[in-house]
Amino acid sequence: MPRVYVGRLSYHVREKDIQRFFSGYGKLLEIDLKNGYGFVEFEDTRDADDAVYELNGKELCGERVLVEHARGPRRDRDGYGGGYGGGGRSKYSL
Repeated sequence: MPRVYVGRLSYHVREKDIQRFFSGYGKLLEIDLKNGYGFVEFEDTRDADDAVYELNGKELCGERVLVEHARGPRRDRDGYGGGYGGGGRSKYSL
């Protein structure tokens, strides 16, 4: 699924603000907010493209935000990407 990075966010921005900001640009599957930035996952790539083109540099909660396609693999909430684990022993011994 296509993801969009949203940078330079106000620390006061909430999920409902992001939903309103991106309304009209297609179905949002997930919103993941951090301190000062976040990610928005779209159902359709074309909708993500339109949002990046139209919303980059626009104002949200008093800040001009950066909206661009997310780079790199998606990370799960625990901070590690999906896939298969390597298993085996740790390089550190007790």
